[in-house]
Amino acid sequence: MKAVSKLLFLCMIPLLLSACLKNGEGNQPINNLDLSPPVEISFEEAEARTPFEIKQPSVPFQVTQKSARILDTNGTFEAVEITYANTDEGLNLITMITNSKVDTPPNGKKGQKLSNGSQTWDQGDGHVSAIYWRNEGLTYSLISGKNNNLEPLYDYQKLVEIANTLK
Repeated sequence: MKAVSKLLFLCMIPLLLSACLKNGEGNQPINNLDLSPPVEISFEEAEARTPFEIKQPSVPFQVTQKSARILDTNGTFEAVEITYANTDEGLNLITMITNSKVDTPPNGKKGQKLSNGSQTWDQGDGHVSAIYWRNEGLTYSLISGKNNNLEPLYDYQKLVEIANTLK
């Protein structure tokens, strides 16, 4: 039951961010990129629309599909989700970066520090492997899974290695 709770928590992050989109009010012009739920856009469009640098990891598998989604909460904070996939082998690596100022305690097991000194938290379960950390005012999550995220792709240590490659 504990594993199911963790998986639900990991799945709820994008849903909660999407819900923030629907509840916020603003006077921003509406275009295709402002639709809720967020639509997939190119990585270049995501870079242009995000007020922070999108750091990318070295992906340890051949990427056959790469997509980006921007989650804009009408000025409260911004979040970007980049998915790297190998559709032939059913592999996924997802990076989420947000500039949210909410200082909630992290869930999961406290892990080792990254090479930049950031504390990581192991948020994996029986279905996906995931880590979380904060650095320079941004919050990062790195999630991996295979077979439509029915099982973890990498272990915690491998995710730490991948996180250390973000540039």
